[in-house]
Amino acid sequence: MKHTYRLPVLVFASALSMFGCTKKHEEVDLSGIHGTTAAVRETMAPTTAAVEVTTAPETKDSAQTLPDSSANVSARIETFKEDNVSIEYPVVSNLTDSKIQEGVNELLRSNAIAIKDYYTAEDPVTLDVTCKVISVDRSRLTAVYKGTCKTESAAYPTNIFYTNTLDLKQVKSLGFNDYSDAYTMAGYLMSDDVRFYQSTPDLTQALLAHRAASSIEEYTKLFNQADFPLSSAPDALFPESFSYTHEGTLYFSIPVPHALGDYAIVTFDIDGK
Repeated sequence: MKHTYRLPVLVFASALSMFGCTKKHEEVDLSGIHGTTAAVRETMAPTTAAVEVTTAPETKDSAQTLPDSSANVSARIETFKEDNVSIEYPVVSNLTDSKIQEGVNELLRSNAIAIKDYYTAEDPVTLDVTCKVISVDRSRLTAVYKGTCKTESAAYPTNIFYTNTLDLKQVKSLGFNDYSDAYTMAGYLMSDDVRFYQSTPDLTQALLAHRAASSIEEYTKLFNQADFPLSSAPDALFPESFSYTHEGTLYFSIPVPHALGDYAIVTFDIDGK
């Protein structure tokens, strides 16, 4: 369900910053708009996966299978390996249409490993990304990717976070504006209601200080460029923000300095909104 509000704008001076393994790469009062503070779920409660072993070209043993018991759809994990690059990705089984299943799996794989083309184009890197399937049924699959990237010249690795939600019937990626809208969530991020996932009080204060250096306009632009599908522009960068929904909560990431973890995840309760 999409959620649209009209928000006041307060522009701050500077833009977002990112550090580490990267390519060329306002306070706002929403009290009048959000009648109640958004309740934030503090756990993602991902479905526990059963183990299923498989092998395939350019892959190693699968790490998990996440079945949908009613529809008998499942997703196992395979691994792409190339030099110092290791990227896990999901493979869907038991869809009723074999051609759709083939298209889904091709898209899942290509999206998952696309990150290597952005980080290995100029500077050799060690890239290690794991995948967790948060949910899967006959209509939709949601996968979360986490890992690290380190260039030969970098003093430290960069933490990586991205996601992919696929409409399995239409064989297409879903993104930020399919769940909410960029401007509304930019306003939420700049508000006193904002909640950061798994953040300590000290980290939250640091994240709020970092947030104050940006504006609703900058975050709106960031969220409008979030998620898959990737831009086809020749100079397009890998998105700096990714999002997904799980059990009534919207999760979306923002880039932050390496000292703050390289990315932070914001949560927003969309249940009944």
